[in-house]
Amino acid sequence: MESGAVGGVGAIGGVGAARLLEKGQCSVTLCVRTPFEKLVVETPRGVIESKVLCVTDPGQMRPVDWVLLATKAHHTEGAAPWLKALAGPKTVIAVLHNGVEHVERVAPYANGARVLPVVVNCPADKAGLGRMVHRGSVRLVPPDDEQGRGLARLFEGTDVEVPPSKDILTDLWTKLCANCAQRPITGLTRRRREVLRLPEVSEVSLALARECAAVGRAVGAKLPESLPEDIVARQKKMSPDATTSMLTDAWEGKPLETDAFTGAVIRAGEKHGIPTPVTRIVHALSSAINRGAERL
Repeated sequence: MESGAVGGVGAIGGVGAARLLEKGQCSVTLCVRTPFEKLVVETPRGVIESKVLCVTDPGQMRPVDWVLLATKAHHTEGAAPWLKALAGPKTVIAVLHNGVEHVERVAPYANGARVLPVVVNCPADKAGLGRMVHRGSVRLVPPDDEQGRGLARLFEGTDVEVPPSKDILTDLWTKLCANCAQRPITGLTRRRREVLRLPEVSEVSLALARECAAVGRAVGAKLPESLPEDIVARQKKMSPDATTSMLTDAWEGKPLETDAFTGAVIRAGEKHGIPTPVTRIVHALSSAINRGAERL
């Protein structure tokens, strides 16, 4: 039986852990600040309830086969003690982060482990300690390599889709374009996705998507010219009451996941000579909110 650990037992980490625990073919340890006895996930097909092993001290852990790193991207450094304890040369760290800099962000703390970038699609919310509400299908997209196919085998027999990608760079940047067009705006305005339907806001959203797509193409992602317009068109069909993780963080006074979104676009744009004026404005405003949150 393979061994696994989940770092960051929020919505995504909780949903992934629940599927592995339900399958029962992988030992799973939850790395948490506050322990709980049961993991309860409400899903479209019913409630998954599992007894769990929670550990609060990295010093109690040894290297495992798999680490599912589901923290927010800006919490990676804080997870360093856990990675040092959990990771070894035979470990695979599946990075379930937003953005496109999974490997660059995690490699300094990987302790010799292999770092696997994963594109995550998981509509879920944390409802309390050890409780999640999962509203749709789960899709984890890793590269089509040995580790990516290993992740697919890990979730085999569950309802989690793990289709290895032949072009992970394009998949990462495609999602980043959609995220940059939506999440920073909801975080800044503290409004649900309905705000994206306002004509003047929709123009900002489109500009963010266009800049991100231009940078992505310069990096090497194969993004269609129509992608920004397609993203904005899809936004208008989304539930106006839907939230985003950046919005819920703003409501709770937590730092926004700015660096992994607009920060990544700006860095790559500078490297490849692509201007990102609208992204820079949004990033500056989001960063100002973060500095305010840090002082609270």
